[in-house]
Amino acid sequence: MVRSRLWLFALCATLCLLSPGLARAQDPASAAPTKPLPPEVAQPAYSVLRIDDAGIGRSYRVWEEWVPQIVTTPDGGAWIFFTAQARGEKGFGDRRLYASHFDPVLMIWLPAQTLGSGNTQFGASAVVDSKGIVHLVYSDRVGAGPDSWSTLVYQRYVDGGWTEPVPVAPDPNAGHQMLASLAIDANDGLHVIWRDQRNVSAEARAALPTNADLLASDLIDGAWTAPVQINTREAPDVNPAWPRLVVDGERLVAIWSIYKGTTAEEMKSAVRVEWSTRPLAPGSAWSAPQTLFERQGGDAGGRLIDLVSDPRGGAVAIFGLYNKGSNDLFLQRLEPGEDAWREPLLLSSGDYGYLPTAAIADDGMVYIVFNNGRNRDVDIGGLVVDASGKGAGAVTLTPAEGGVTARANVALDANDTPWIVYMHQPIGSSIVTEVQAVHAPTFAPPAP
Repeated sequence: MVRSRLWLFALCATLCLLSPGLARAQDPASAAPTKPLPPEVAQPAYSVLRIDDAGIGRSYRVWEEWVPQIVTTPDGGAWIFFTAQARGEKGFGDRRLYASHFDPVLMIWLPAQTLGSGNTQFGASAVVDSKGIVHLVYSDRVGAGPDSWSTLVYQRYVDGGWTEPVPVAPDPNAGHQMLASLAIDANDGLHVIWRDQRNVSAEARAALPTNADLLASDLIDGAWTAPVQINTREAPDVNPAWPRLVVDGERLVAIWSIYKGTTAEEMKSAVRVEWSTRPLAPGSAWSAPQTLFERQGGDAGGRLIDLVSDPRGGAVAIFGLYNKGSNDLFLQRLEPGEDAWREPLLLSSGDYGYLPTAAIADDGMVYIVFNNGRNRDVDIGGLVVDASGKGAGAVTLTPAEGGVTARANVALDANDTPWIVYMHQPIGSSIVTEVQAVHAPTFAPPAP
């Protein structure tokens, strides 16, 4: 039980990096925003995802620490992946990964069904190839005991069904494999990075899952290559987390956050964010990690940053720097093939912009969704900016939904129309009981 409790502590420590809670604040004084929240904009009707438990529809509790994932397919469909506990006759069950498909013929979200073979799955990352095949990686934990580790597994949806989950990089010393990020190149090649413990000591591995490194692998001829470490280990208490991986033409670009310490307080914020690149060619070496930025007070890194590929080439980082009740949201661009990032552009500042996720259209427009507010009632905000960082301003995307809406993700379809998925905690509920989706949300602010 000791290892299991430590695992849960470290999971919470690495997940709660300034993550705005879904519940109301205990101290009303701390809820006062430093600046007005974005204006509200009326939205299309949303869909509430249902789950299917062996043919029976169940209510469920969402594992709110893991932001739902959404991808779109060339035929006009979409997939959402989220972790939840179905409510049965004896209460809530295991934390399972669910997949829900938007059927473009029926024009409905089909009931979500479980994936994985263990009793706990989390941390899904998905991409879609040119043939419409959905590729998925996630962490699968067989049991809840002290000797049960989370293993990174891979599945794909092809010919109307999911393949069996296959371990990506099994190793007896891998420990907890977590925080995977999957990317796909123009030739449908798959690449993944994740956090892994095989290169740390047995003592460090057993102490905390945060004692780990970042490994990378490619899918070549149906098999994952031997993993390669991409971070540089400085000291036992300096560790990477929350990697993001994208493709920039003929190379891979990765960013991650560096944490120093072992306590929950020390793990609230990264000390810096690093990045590295590697040519797509199998066997190519990763460049030596470089610093993208260092924390200068307040909170940074972790889930306050996202990395997305620009269809025109290059990569874009969207990140927040939080300090004293206000969050500065920035956009920073890496041009195609360049070895230095442009200066960051300030997009907005206020009590919003937390947990940003982004997607870029073919014309370079950047769609960003995020949490408005922290440590109190929260809703979803959105922002659209052009390649230069200019836009009409942030808006509130869920103004008419009672309760709390939070932790959104965004994807674009073949027509560059946004799809958004997010969590909902209804009025009067102490838990998150719904995952909701909206197609073609309105980002533009209301007319003056």
